[in-house]
Amino acid sequence: MELYQLKIFVTVAKSGAVTKASEQLYLSQPAVSAQIKALEEELGLALFDRTVRGMSLTPHGVVILSKAEQLLAQQRELLDEARRLRGGLSGRLRLGSNRGASAGLLGKLLAQLSENAPELDVSLEFGSPAEIATALREGRLDAGFYTEYEQHELLYTAPVDSFGIQLAVSPQLLPAAFRAEPEPDWQWLALLPWISAPAGSCCGRAAEILFRQQQFRPAKMIEADQEHLVRALISSGVGIGLLHTPTAREAAAKGEVRLIGPVLQQVQLVFGCLARRQQEPLLVLVMQLMAQIADETATGSAS
Repeated sequence: MELYQLKIFVTVAKSGAVTKASEQLYLSQPAVSAQIKALEEELGLALFDRTVRGMSLTPHGVVILSKAEQLLAQQRELLDEARRLRGGLSGRLRLGSNRGASAGLLGKLLAQLSENAPELDVSLEFGSPAEIATALREGRLDAGFYTEYEQHELLYTAPVDSFGIQLAVSPQLLPAAFRAEPEPDWQWLALLPWISAPAGSCCGRAAEILFRQQQFRPAKMIEADQEHLVRALISSGVGIGLLHTPTAREAAAKGEVRLIGPVLQQVQLVFGCLARRQQEPLLVLVMQLMAQIADETATGSAS
């Protein structure tokens, strides 16, 4: 007994006629009839009653049909498993990200992974750039987004985006005289509450650099660990703070904030993994997909 004989038998049983089955299988009618006859002889059972209206299953044929369908389903499962073993990727990928600059890129990467490695389970861990880089070095994450601040010889990285950091304040907090001044009055700004991102974040680091350069320390600091919260607090007039340039300019265009001074600094966003693991098949795929996404994003921005 061969599996192709079972496939012919099931097709005839489902279609109810040799003619229809031969059309579906791209076989001649005599070839289909011959295989059904050979199967019946090997089993020692009559599988069909042959009538002028077609082929109907005998009680024995009904039982054999159920078994034949089970065997063919197992064959399909075996072939699917073989394809997965040949080229598919499974297991778990642990990705690290923040909730700000890398959010858009992360969404695109997850979509690509779902399409290219459907068997793969993905878990996400959010944190500051320093926390993501540390987790990569310690093996608690497989790959992730972080900033150039956290470059390390143990990590293999590729640049995926860049953004500026700008100082923003609610228009209601600015006196008319201040708006006309070409240079910020840092001593006056120091009197305002400052909305600060955590110290390990890019905006937190940029704030510390700014405080050192201008030689002041805000009288009051309010920490918020997500950029959308920082934006909401600034626009509502709670205080002054730093935002990534895309967010800052969007808020300014909507009249939520006013931007003070030029871009303070440019930050490089990278995507990386442990250097000694970069040739693992899963990480090769992830890094390739991320590189394609970064190229498409850059091309879209340029156009």
